[in-house]
Amino acid sequence: MKQPSLMASLLLSASLLSIVSCGGGGGSSTPITAEEPVTPSLPNANTFPGASWAVHSPAELGISQTGVDAALDYAFAAGRNTQGVVIIRHGVIVGERYAEGESAATIATSWSTAKSVASTLIGIAVDDGLISSIDVPAENYLPQWVNTDREAVTIRSILEMRSGLGMASNDPTDTAIYVSGGASGDQLAYAMNRTPATIPRTNNWVYQNTDSMLLGGMLENASGQNVLDYADVNLFSKIGMTATWWTDEASHALTYCCIDATSRDFARFGLLIARDGKWGNTQVVSKDWIDAATDVSVNLASDSNYGLHWWINSDLGYFYSAGLHKNNIYIFPQHDLVIVRNSTYNRTGDDTVRTGSNWHYTDAPSSWSNAEFVTFVTDAIN
Repeated sequence: MKQPSLMASLLLSASLLSIVSCGGGGGSSTPITAEEPVTPSLPNANTFPGASWAVHSPAELGISQTGVDAALDYAFAAGRNTQGVVIIRHGVIVGERYAEGESAATIATSWSTAKSVASTLIGIAVDDGLISSIDVPAENYLPQWVNTDREAVTIRSILEMRSGLGMASNDPTDTAIYVSGGASGDQLAYAMNRTPATIPRTNNWVYQNTDSMLLGGMLENASGQNVLDYADVNLFSKIGMTATWWTDEASHALTYCCIDATSRDFARFGLLIARDGKWGNTQVVSKDWIDAATDVSVNLASDSNYGLHWWINSDLGYFYSAGLHKNNIYIFPQHDLVIVRNSTYNRTGDDTVRTGSNWHYTDAPSSWSNAEFVTFVTDAIN
């Protein structure tokens, strides 16, 4: 191969030197600088979980670790029979603990927290025009009541626990609907077969599972679907919640109780309500409904604290769904905070149809104060 001449080599070297030096000190060049590192944004009021939850330290979300630990220690103290606690701030988990042998995948049950879910489904049906108003007679959606003595019972009066209907079968404890399985396994018929005892909404607040069971019948007639399908399509699937709702032997969802899900999935429902019914870009249930449902009902006694199947603690600034043995969801919209607590869960049988051979139960805490439990967390918010 022919070697380049000395002159050609010198010219090539000069050209390379010129290219390398270009921009080194000339005023027309742009100096190369290191890029600033990008700090990822922290979760905020627009953060929602995807298929799984993100987990952050409390300090990242403006909460003292000491306060979160104190709440968890309170819940899991001896005798409290707590199975799981999940604390959500700005759409992420900042505190979580489970009993020995349990985990985030362990199923819990709602007991009467399901009442708040059923109320939300009524709100969705109103939003969608399937139910015209909650101030209409309930008989509009319970045709068996037409031309009976229940024409004064409105949907609102049922949601407020002021239907005026008497207890079923002289049941003073309001547990026979679950314990005995209702009338021949049809708990909706059991709940409907009651007669007025007082005038609806005359300050006669009486907590009754049988009132809440009526919500399922109205949803079935308004939507043309069973409650399980209606809930899956219009609520659970939209927030990524997996849930099983117990039914009676006639396939009616027990809308007064008995949704089985993980504590994390119950937190999804709580977050939806804390965010005014919105999940991401989807308005699952209207803010107007959330506001109405979580406000103390009008003309109740001064010491009452009940909305439309929700409990309200005005003094501490939160509302909550309350289930037997403190299977509760506490919601603080002003803090974008949700706290779920579930008790230890046990079941008999392999099905979720409530019969003599299929039932479930939880263990009661030996002592419990809602205010003390949640204040550990709220006092720790900076």
